[in-house]
Amino acid sequence: MAARVLGLLGLASFSSAFDLLRNEATILYADVSPKLRIITKSSAFSGLMPSDIECVFTPKVDPSVYTVSIANDIMLSLALNEGKKWHENPPPEGTTLYLIEVKIKGENKLEGAEDVAKVVPTPSVLESSQIIYMKASRQFIINGTNFNPKRTDLIFEPPLIRNQDYLLNVASKNTLVLTRTTDHMWRQDPGPLKLRRIDTGGGQLRVNPDNGGMLVAEVQADLDVHGVTVETTPNERSYQSTGRISVIGTGFNAEDNHMRFANGLRGHGVNYTTVEHTTTMLTLELKPGSKWRRNTENLPGPLILLAVDAGGGFVAVGPTEAKKGRTVATIFEDVSVVANPQKVVFSSHSHELWIVGKGFTRGDYKTQLTFDPPIEDRIPNDISILVYNRTHIKLTLFEGEAWLDKKITQPIPLKVMTVNTGPGPVLMNGDGSSKGSTRSVTGAGKGVVVCVMQPDEAQHDNVTVFRSTSQSLYQTALLKDLKITGKGFKDGMTFQFDNGITGTADYRLTIDSPESATLKLRSNKKWRAEGGGLRVLSLKLPGEEAIVVGSGGEGVAVAEILDDPFITTGERIIFATHTKQLIINGYGFVLDDTRITLSPTLPDAYYLDSVEPYRIILRLRDGFSWDDDVFEKGSHEDIYVTKIDTRAGEVVFDGGKGIAVAKVEADLDDNNCDDSCEYAFDGLCDDGTSKERDWYDDDYGGFYGYDDGQYYDYGYYYYGDDTYGDDTFLAAICDVGTDCTDCGGPQHPSESKAVDCDNSCQWANDGFCALAHWHELSQSTALDSDNSCQWANDGFCDDDRTSGLCSPGTDCHDCGPRGAGNFTSLFGDDWEWNTDGDTFWDDDDNYWAGDDELAYAPIDALEDNSRLNDGVGSLFINAMQSIVYFIGLVFCSGGAYLAFKMYRDGDAGLNFPMADEPELETRDRLVVGGKANVPITPDVFTS
Repeated sequence: MAARVLGLLGLASFSSAFDLLRNEATILYADVSPKLRIITKSSAFSGLMPSDIECVFTPKVDPSVYTVSIANDIMLSLALNEGKKWHENPPPEGTTLYLIEVKIKGENKLEGAEDVAKVVPTPSVLESSQIIYMKASRQFIINGTNFNPKRTDLIFEPPLIRNQDYLLNVASKNTLVLTRTTDHMWRQDPGPLKLRRIDTGGGQLRVNPDNGGMLVAEVQADLDVHGVTVETTPNERSYQSTGRISVIGTGFNAEDNHMRFANGLRGHGVNYTTVEHTTTMLTLELKPGSKWRRNTENLPGPLILLAVDAGGGFVAVGPTEAKKGRTVATIFEDVSVVANPQKVVFSSHSHELWIVGKGFTRGDYKTQLTFDPPIEDRIPNDISILVYNRTHIKLTLFEGEAWLDKKITQPIPLKVMTVNTGPGPVLMNGDGSSKGSTRSVTGAGKGVVVCVMQPDEAQHDNVTVFRSTSQSLYQTALLKDLKITGKGFKDGMTFQFDNGITGTADYRLTIDSPESATLKLRSNKKWRAEGGGLRVLSLKLPGEEAIVVGSGGEGVAVAEILDDPFITTGERIIFATHTKQLIINGYGFVLDDTRITLSPTLPDAYYLDSVEPYRIILRLRDGFSWDDDVFEKGSHEDIYVTKIDTRAGEVVFDGGKGIAVAKVEADLDDNNCDDSCEYAFDGLCDDGTSKERDWYDDDYGGFYGYDDGQYYDYGYYYYGDDTYGDDTFLAAICDVGTDCTDCGGPQHPSESKAVDCDNSCQWANDGFCALAHWHELSQSTALDSDNSCQWANDGFCDDDRTSGLCSPGTDCHDCGPRGAGNFTSLFGDDWEWNTDGDTFWDDDDNYWAGDDELAYAPIDALEDNSRLNDGVGSLFINAMQSIVYFIGLVFCSGGAYLAFKMYRDGDAGLNFPMADEPELETRDRLVVGGKANVPITPDVFTS
């Protein structure tokens, strides 16, 4: 108390050093933010005059830039002088301002340098009277300077809510791109759209306040030509380089229309020409040498129309925020077949023919071939066809059949005349290309030779081996023996196989009859090292020379050897009925003939959705369950693959117990999902539950989350203009849980508690959490995380707990695990927008005249507000405390005197009337000073 009284008299000592109270650095606009506060941990400025104090910064800030005032004994307030700047030219990301000395009467009292502020460039906005339409306009652009990609917030008149009415992309420091969300409007009625305030980190700046904000667009009512609609027509099919496409819809201009495609396809003769315009249909013809889509690895794939301009500007025809558009055609890879006139196929000795090329389809689309001679007439009765992938087709000749009629004695070339992979049959050229896909070729449309069919070579009159294609064996599984048929077989004979296996080392041979032999595989041996045909090249009778079988030294196939099937153990948790798809991984699965048995799942409960060599996808039928015994909460049971048959017999796993591939748990109320989304089954998660914000696919080799740079919307930029990249990520356009299959199925609670978190966000590791919904997630259970965000480890938290620049849980280093973040929010724990767009704080710096005329940026409140006894209120409270203590001293002295007198005189105690004990609140008010009641100043600046 004595020290405080002395402080009032200006007699305090200035010898002790001090530390600054460590707070998040204030963000200052270079030439607008009016104040910077310096707060110490202990009393440092009591009894001083502003002229006694000098602050030294790096980068250097000249003392003429600001005026020092003493707010109280622990706070300095530095006010920016008119026409001055905290920093002359800070970079877009800002410059950290360090306080390295605080000199009091020439002596530095600061213990160590501290970063006290970050100076960012002051943003500005350019006026624009560009015309946009209430709903027809998908995007518009705001130009200006010094926009911050980490944080730029806008307040409009009439109000627009970010992430509800529009998506904001800071395309560059000079360009903002605003994208309207589906079913929302730029205005409810025609009129000007004004930007009232902008905040790039240092607080809200008023923009052109004298006119109620800066005009950024004129919003007009949608025109009749904005009523364009386009139908989704995936059954409109075309090859990459040929054909016409019809776009069906309403509201088209009968004379001229412009279209914008997701892959950058351009009209007006650049890539295509619109040869017919009606109000309900547009006919597009591809320019020779161009392609509807170029990326063959993603074909067949959709041709997506994003917007149509029928005369009143581009109108989005699909969800605006996700670049979905409408599928107006399905594009197929140009078909080609490798010419192979050197390949010889013998009439009955050759069991198969491989056709190599490109663009072959399987699954939903079936490849059809025509030949010369027309062997397609014999499919599937005499010859089978199997499309392995986009480059290989296998033709297999059935047992007892021949490629050539017995009457034919001369070699005949076999030509592929047409190929149809989905859009329709296309003629093949002599060089293997499809007619129309190239400009000038030899043998146009006359077919491509894939082999020469030749009569069989003469065989031994009495001894031979018959070809067999009906016999399939696994490499090692001892389920069946190998049977070889022929004529002239004798005991003691041997076979020579194409892969070198022998009867002494690999199998045991038994001659059943002159027409039949049985080969039994020895233990730990294989018929073939890998799957394929097993061929007999020759046989040798006792005491005779080897007899060649087959033609051309190829021998004859006696069996198809299949890879041993293998199932990978799985630990995936699925739900009894909510999970619709089960993926089983492994090896050796046969594309056209695989059967699998589960336990305890009923055989009728599922069907094979697709089979690949390494993966089987099972789909649950409606009304069935993966396990009928799992229905109570907390119950679970493993699903086992007990048997599999890939055409060579049933392989039983682990004595019938099977291999666990999943764990079934009871359905939960919160894990249900379906595929009711309009865009379900398109391979892209559209309900927002996937952490992937963009997907690589497009023909121009970029992300669907980014623009293609083509002429766009209202003429604001053109093809090749890379000033900015449009949408930085795709927004969810379906309700959560309605795109179940594309988003990976229902989420298990254990997954929600431990969702991967990384630092893949562009702004990871910059010290600020950029997660869009960090308020909600901060209350949730802690989740696992990773650092896959692009900006991980930069000291700023960037996932959706703050700005949302990175996907949830991808900036773990800067944000901490989801729900248990270790970051300090850029906005402060109690930060929120005021209802009218303003933010406020107490102007408690000092009481100097004119102080409240300055605007200044907000800082987070101190944790211990009781330490702040500010301005004139501080002097008043200190004086009152001194009086109270003085009165107390008088009473104590009087009491002591009376007690001493009674003790010395031995008199009875004096009778004083007992006063009531004051209430706690009253007592506290007597001895504890409160914060000064000074006016508050709106936190609003003028740009």
